[in-house]
Amino acid sequence: MTKLSGLFTVGFLTLNLQFALVTAIAALFFAFSGYLQFLGVNSTTVGFLLSADGLAALILQPLIAPLVHLGTARRWLIGGSCLLSAALFLMGHCTSVTLLTVARLGQGAGFICVLCALVTMMVAVIPPGMSGRAFGWVSLVRLIPYAIVPLLFDLLSITPAAFGELINLAAVAALLPMAATLLPATVPVAGVDTATAPGLLAMAASLRSRAVLMLLLSALLLLCGYAAVFFFLKQFVEGRGLAHGGLFFTIATLTMIMVRLGGSWLFDRYDKAVLCAAGLLIVAVSYGLLGLSSVGWAFLVLAGASGLGWGVAMPLQAAALFDISEPAARAMNQNLLMVMMQGGFFLGPFIGGLLITHFGYGALFTVLAVLTLVSALLMLGVKSSTTHA
Repeated sequence: MTKLSGLFTVGFLTLNLQFALVTAIAALFFAFSGYLQFLGVNSTTVGFLLSADGLAALILQPLIAPLVHLGTARRWLIGGSCLLSAALFLMGHCTSVTLLTVARLGQGAGFICVLCALVTMMVAVIPPGMSGRAFGWVSLVRLIPYAIVPLLFDLLSITPAAFGELINLAAVAALLPMAATLLPATVPVAGVDTATAPGLLAMAASLRSRAVLMLLLSALLLLCGYAAVFFFLKQFVEGRGLAHGGLFFTIATLTMIMVRLGGSWLFDRYDKAVLCAAGLLIVAVSYGLLGLSSVGWAFLVLAGASGLGWGVAMPLQAAALFDISEPAARAMNQNLLMVMMQGGFFLGPFIGGLLITHFGYGALFTVLAVLTLVSALLMLGVKSSTTHA
């Protein structure tokens, strides 16, 4: 594969472009609920349709994680792109709840097949010793569309009635990730068999690693908290009457972008598990103070602190997992990390809703702070496990 300079090979840059594209398609669906209401779908069904693609991904990804490997990644990429495109095309041309459900399930399945393939191909082009910088850039590329796409909707005044046509365009764009199959074949990592899938036995063996298991659990707890804040913060802000509440995720996202853009070069210079634990500690403190905040300026400061912690912790969990995994299990373990993301976005809102209903927002943020603190301790456990291995 042709090199440009160190990390930035043709393969690394091309795969990041594909990540940006599929993430941009996913980001379009922040406006999906408005489109469903425009179609006259009732609110209960809207909730199900919003979560249906995540449900498909949560079920499918653990099953295909041990099956996708460098030798078959291109086939998974082609199949997933075609399925994603077909699902989007169906969604743009149907109005019945049944067909919309089929389309959303197909969208989730296609998306996760594409993502698993891209992750597998990406792991193969990351040079040794550059995992922190690499995953810093990957996480940045996957974050930017969520900051840009909603803004474009506002600037272009895209209405719910026009969303169907937009999805038809996305159906065409969903075929573009197949361009990654034109990349030159990657030189196999030493000791990695590219002809056979890792399989369920390999996945079980990987999960028997204490360090891998602790890191995956740490990621699940982090993402539970992130998802709960993402879904419930607006209601909390409105209930407290705080000014500028809508700026929280804008500030947090901009901070995450700045951390990954300006600081990812530091990720390989210090111990990843310890640095990640420090980021998680910042997040835990921010959650604890969020429940106590009663003035707007403090709320915005906590937005910046949360973004700093998230911006450090999330890419470093992926980078640390890359470093502690056996070469043959790196791609599979990265896909298992994405399973934790899906699980977090399912469990976080579910647990958060129960806490708010029975105990209020104070209890929610206290529990999230404790869970994130446990996540930080697990990362320190990863450090201890790898030191004494």
